[in-house]
Amino acid sequence: MQSFDHTPCIVHINTKIPRDKVFRFENYWMEHSNFLQVVQHGWTVPVHCPDPAMKVMARFKNLRRVLRAWQTHISSLSLLIDNIKMLINFLEVLEEFRDLSLHEWNFKELLNVKLISLLDQQRIYWKQRGNLKYVKFGDGNIKFFHANATIKFRKYSIAFLQNQAGEQIFDHNGKADLLWTTLKERLGVSEFSHIYFDLSLEYLNSVTFLLTWPP
Repeated sequence: MQSFDHTPCIVHINTKIPRDKVFRFENYWMEHSNFLQVVQHGWTVPVHCPDPAMKVMARFKNLRRVLRAWQTHISSLSLLIDNIKMLINFLEVLEEFRDLSLHEWNFKELLNVKLISLLDQQRIYWKQRGNLKYVKFGDGNIKFFHANATIKFRKYSIAFLQNQAGEQIFDHNGKADLLWTTLKERLGVSEFSHIYFDLSLEYLNSVTFLLTWPP
């Protein structure tokens, strides 16, 4: 019986490269009530740098760190909107059975104001996301590009034009001719009034002499 001195070995290879999370400034933060206080706190953190440029850079780094920490304590917009809608719905159902008290009515009005503010922040949030998505996928020959092109075509295309006789023109050449004719009629023709410069023969001769002197 022959024995082998080989032993199987299982090797696990894994690499873990530390990556810093990308900081993205959210535009809807500026609508938050505590945003200015957070910015002031992050900007006024003491910085010990002799160089003015390095001092400004250090302040921006501190501000980014403070905003990133503050972001973790902000409640989700969608969650807040859903909770406020649920409370408003509850008060409206309660109002169907009895009149709301003064405190309940004021509370409902405050909820409506807060809901409008949160919906505006959500609009800003998705507007920023839409711009980022367009930068990433806008030039690609994908469904997102075709959908945007279709929306822009429907928004900016002129379906028809109506002339002075009330006729509607739908073809491209007819619309182009009507626009050109209307533009020429509105521009009109200028009439000669007078010349603001003295272009007499003596003046031209003196200018020619100055330009050619010295010979």
